[in-house]
Amino acid sequence: MANSDTLEYRNRRTDDAQRLLRLALDNWLYAATILLCIFFAFRAPNFLTVDNVINTLVSSSITGIVTAGFTIVLLTGTIDASTSGITALASVLCAVMFQQWGVPLPLTLLLLMVASILMGLVSSFLIIEGRIYSLIATLGSSGVFLGLSVGLAAGQQIAITKPELQNALFERPLGIPVSIWVLFLCYLLGYVMLNHTRLGAHIYATGSNYSAARLSGIPVKRVIRIALIIAATTTSLAAVLATARANLSLLYGVTIGGVNLADVFTAALLGGISLRGGVGKIERNLVAVLFLSILSNGLQLMGTAPAVWLVIKGLAFVGAVIIDAVRQRL
Repeated sequence: MANSDTLEYRNRRTDDAQRLLRLALDNWLYAATILLCIFFAFRAPNFLTVDNVINTLVSSSITGIVTAGFTIVLLTGTIDASTSGITALASVLCAVMFQQWGVPLPLTLLLLMVASILMGLVSSFLIIEGRIYSLIATLGSSGVFLGLSVGLAAGQQIAITKPELQNALFERPLGIPVSIWVLFLCYLLGYVMLNHTRLGAHIYATGSNYSAARLSGIPVKRVIRIALIIAATTTSLAAVLATARANLSLLYGVTIGGVNLADVFTAALLGGISLRGGVGKIERNLVAVLFLSILSNGLQLMGTAPAVWLVIKGLAFVGAVIIDAVRQRL
């Protein structure tokens, strides 16, 4: 009897320790972000000025917008590696239609959203109908999109000389840049969808257990398809913002301040999204994006060498993978 009580007590202690560890892993980022802000407030000159805060949010907007859509895909248990290809093709399409063909900006954006849906459908076709592992399928579709972008642009970056695109980017409704409004709108819509709609419940169920979700009547193929379309749309939206910022098409999906898949992966994992799907909160990923942007901004203000920042980014990515692995074992 005494041994049974002792075993029960030990099991209870183990369960309590695991709950505390999971709680810490799920919420450490909030405390880390606050501590980081306090540290840079004392060590980095001009860190807390209004201009610097706005610049930090603007610099995080592109990665953050892509991460919002990427989060939804990861929650279904799918990995979308088509970011670079979608970015390149969306940017080139925007430049060709708006700059070379003279299509009005609102119609350009509308047609670009249609193209984004098609790109999401291509990836979903390879994954669902082709039954190809999502990472491999989206790497393949990314290559196709990159090839199309290079062909469409004749292997050259397209300069944006018409001012409407950049003027739209630099609008400041209520004193806040457009890119920041778009960033928070994406996360607000994502939060509402994931937490207060049937589609959100289906996304979590699909990622938690694909077979069980299918047997319970959830249209898992449609759910994955919708998630990939959402990710393609948010990536295209970020590509337009990056194109406007650079005043150049992003031929290979790359530019200073553009979309970086490694940063998106790091933000998603730091925010607590599981690579296996079904676990995580989109609002935590917004905090992760801000954490990485604050870290970058503070180090720059302190005059830290770029090599140091690259090392820190690499460590952050490795740390995020380790945290995800530990969380999966609990």
